Amino acid sequence: MIALEIVAGLVLGYVVGSCIESALHEYVPDAGPRLLAVWRRHPRLCRRLLEAHFSHHVIHHQTFRDHVTQFASPQHRARLEALLRQRGRHGRTILRNRFSDRLHDESVPAFCLPWVVAGLAIALLAPTAMALAATVTLTLPGLFSHYIHPYMHRPFADGQREAPRWLAAFLRSRYMRMAYRNHFLHHRFGGTGNFNLVLGGDWLRGRLRRAGDDDRRAMHAAGLPVD
Repeated sequence: MIALEIVAGLVLGYVVGSCIESALHEYVPDAGPRLLAVWRRHPRLCRRLLEAHFSHHVIHHQTFRDHVTQFASPQHRARLEALLRQRGRHGRTILRNRFSDRLHDESVPAFCLPWVVAGLAIALLAPTAMALAATVTLTLPGLFSHYIHPYMHRPFADGQREAPRWLAAFLRSRYMRMAYRNHFLHHRFGGTGNFNLVLGGDWLRGRLRRAGDDDRRAMHAAGLPVD
C-alpha cells in the first residue's frame, strides 16, 4: 500500500509540477501584450512580473542567434552588459546569472511559490507517503531551470564534454532528447508554445508544437540532437 502511494505521489507531483511550469512560463516570463499592458499600468505592484518578463523574454530570448550562439559579437555583449549595469539591481542580477541562462538566485523564493502552494495542498489532501513523494517531483521544474537549462543552449557535443558524467548520461536519454527539441521549438517560435523543460504540461494544456522537417534541419545545424 505504501509503495503504491509513493508511486502515485511521484506521478501526481510530476504532472502538477509540469502543468504549473507550462502555465507559469506562458503567463509570466513570456506574457503577451495584454498582460504586459496591465502590469505597466501598475509598475510598482507588478515590478517582479515585469522584471521576470524582461530578463527572460527580452534578454534570454533575444540574445540567442541560433539557439546555441549567444550575442552577435563581443561588442554586442559588451553593449548589453553596459545597459544592464545602468539598469541597477535587476540588471546586475541578470549579469550574475549569465544573462538569465539559469534561475536567478534571488528569485528562487518567488519562482518556487506556486509549487510550494501545490505541495501544501497535496499534503492537506493526500496520505503522508503520497505527499512526500509528490514533493520530490514538484522540485523538478526548479532544478531543471537552474541546472539543466544551460546545457540546452550548448551544442550537444559540448554539453557532453562539459557536464559531469552522470548528467551527460541523463542528457543523452530519450527523455532529454525530446526536451531539447521542445525547448528549441519554444525559442524558434518566439515563446508562443512548448513552455516545458519538464515534459508533459504543454501536451495536457494544448500548447505543444510538433517539429517539422525544417525545424529538424535547423536543430541539426545547431548541433542539437534531432531524434
